Amino acid sequence: MKNPYQRKAASKSQTTTPHSSAKDIYRQFIQNIIIQRQVIALYHDGWALCSTPSGQHALSIWQNKGLAKLLIKDNWAKYDIQEMSLMAFIENMIPFLKENNTILSLDLTPEGNNLLVSPDTFLLDVKNFLYQIYLQRPDVFAELQLPLPREIRLHN
Repeated sequence: MKNPYQRKAASKSQTTTPHSSAKDIYRQFIQNIIIQRQVIALYHDGWALCSTPSGQHALSIWQNKGLAKLLIKDNWAKYDIQEMSLMAFIENMIPFLKENNTILSLDLTPEGNNLLVSPDTFLLDVKNFLYQIYLQRPDVFAELQLPLPREIRLHN
């Protein structure tokens, strides 16, 4: 008799979809924080940190308050939602993360799903996205009062 609960093996098209969707989710995250000009983090006597599977520290940030609110429980029950401007995040937090060998955890969920990215990669991708906006739609760029890509320094 066949087991009705047995999962079927994933087809090749299904196995490649999560990888490409992770890139899409990452691009959407960057796009959203640029349009909003802020990131969301949790704070209580320090910023909310999680760990990667290898044990490295990661700063958890979100693109909206709703996702961050889901994590205010258990170890983070006393944490509050903090909005940080995109420029403050780029100018202050990214150098601090690089100095302390801490990576970024984007949109951490209660189930533990997230995207992990190094501060250098994140900064480069934000700068590239800002540059694309600047080239394609300088009117929107000025209207949103976004930081100029040339103002973002990749190296200390």
